[in-house]
Amino acid sequence: MAMKMKLLAATAACVSSLALAGAASAASVLVGGYTLETGSFGGQLGVHSDGADTAPVVSGFVNQEGSDVTFDALGTGNISINGQGEAIIDGDPLLEALKVTFEHSWSSVTFDFESPTQQQDPDFDVSDFTLLVNGTTLFSVSGNPSCTFCLVDNGSNKFIITAGDGVTGITSLEYHFDPAIQQAKQFRVLGVGPTIPEPASWAMMIVGFGAIGAMLRHRRRAPALA
Repeated sequence: MAMKMKLLAATAACVSSLALAGAASAASVLVGGYTLETGSFGGQLGVHSDGADTAPVVSGFVNQEGSDVTFDALGTGNISINGQGEAIIDGDPLLEALKVTFEHSWSSVTFDFESPTQQQDPDFDVSDFTLLVNGTTLFSVSGNPSCTFCLVDNGSNKFIITAGDGVTGITSLEYHFDPAIQQAKQFRVLGVGPTIPEPASWAMMIVGFGAIGAMLRHRRRAPALA
């Protein structure tokens, strides 16, 4: 019996250590009601390009759903989008800033950044990025709050951002890179984003509930008067 207890304890310790190791390998941070993490993307709908184009603003669409997506270099120069298929945004020559605007609101969005393959700066190692969600800064380079793992090493760097309870769905993402990167791609979306009614909408709802309550009270009084 004692031997069995020791074996069970050892197994539990092993499982616990594996779980901790798995948790440590998946980086995530919760800021402003949104969760940003690294890792695989899952089965979201991909953002595809309408066709090859080079301009300050280029367009795409959500595959199998059809809503529009725009990519804006925010006055830092031109960006290039590839032809039909998954939207790949290249800087011209590098990508300093990018705003992605979605026609619809989404519960989560994934993206992948790549550093320059031909590094213009031999000291280029990593790039930090500032991220704004729906026009509000989620975190900024050397800012507060900051994102300790928002570094873009050479090669692919996959991220997924998810809207939590009590915040609106994702309609726009704005990035500023320091230093500039080469490419942004694999934008994928999932789920209809949560929405929070505007103050005017809340007021209309309250007035509506009040009117319904008044009608019910009037109907209850009518038989008594009769």
